[in-house]
Amino acid sequence: MGMKKEPFDGRLFYAGLIAVLVAVFVWLARNVLVEASLFFLLAAVFAALVYRVVAYSVRAFGVMQWSFLLIYYSLLSVEDDLGLPAAGPWFMGFLVGALAAGISWVGPGAGTELRLKTQRGAKGSVFPGGWRPALITSGSALVLLGLGSAHLAYQSPTVPVAAVLAGAAVAGWALFRFVKSVQGRFLPLFAIPVVFFVLAFIGGATDQPALPLVWTYGALAGILIGGTYWSGPGFGAPRPPFAGQGPRRRRRKRRSKPKQVQPEAQAAGAAQ
Repeated sequence: MGMKKEPFDGRLFYAGLIAVLVAVFVWLARNVLVEASLFFLLAAVFAALVYRVVAYSVRAFGVMQWSFLLIYYSLLSVEDDLGLPAAGPWFMGFLVGALAAGISWVGPGAGTELRLKTQRGAKGSVFPGGWRPALITSGSALVLLGLGSAHLAYQSPTVPVAAVLAGAAVAGWALFRFVKSVQGRFLPLFAIPVVFFVLAFIGGATDQPALPLVWTYGALAGILIGGTYWSGPGFGAPRPPFAGQGPRRRRRKRRSKPKQVQPEAQAAGAAQ
C-alpha cells in the first residue's frame, strides 16, 4: 500500500519566508540594528492594521495597501536629513507584516489567504456601510493628509506646496464624488503618477522636494473622502461605480428561422 500524501501546509512556507526576511534584515542592518528596527516594527504594525482592520473598507484597503510604496519614497527623500536608515527597514517590515497578517494561521483555512467576513450592505451590496467602515475610511484619509502635512512642514513650508496639497485633495474628492461613469472616474487616476513625476522635476528645480509627495497624499485622501457615503442609508459604504463595473453588452437571443420546405417534398405532398 502506498503512503497517503498529506496536504501541503502553507503555514510552514509562510513562517519560513518570514523568518528568512527577518534574518536578512538583521544581517543587513547589523550595524544600526536599533535605529532600523524602529522603522521595521512601524512598517510591520502598519501592514497588520491594513490587512486586519482597514480591509473591512474596500476602498480604503485599495488605497492604503499601495500607500506603503509612497511612504517608502517619503522615507527615502528624508533619510539623509534624518541620518537614520528608514526606507529599507520600512519596506522589509511591511512585507513581514503583510505576510503575517494576510494569512490565516488557525482554523479550517489555515495556511491560506485570510478572508474577512463582512455583512452585506444596503440593497444586497457586497460592500457594507456603517460606522466601522466610515471610521476606517476617515482614519485612513486623516493619516494620508497628516503625512502630506508633515512633508509640507518639514521639507517645504511654502505657499505653493500648501496649495498643491489642498488642490490635490479637492481634485480627488470631486473626481470620486461627482463623476458617475467608470471610465470617467478611473482613467484620470493615471494622471496621478504623471503629475507626480512632473512635480518631482519642478520641485527639484525650485528646491521644493515635497511637491510630488503632497500631491499624491492629497489626491489619495480626497479619493477616500469623495468616494464614500457620509449620510443616508449607505453611510460608510463606498460610492459606486467600481473598477470592472463597466456597461455590459446584452446578449440578443437569436430568432429561430422557419424551416424551408424543399420543392420535391412539396410536390410529393401534393401528389398524396
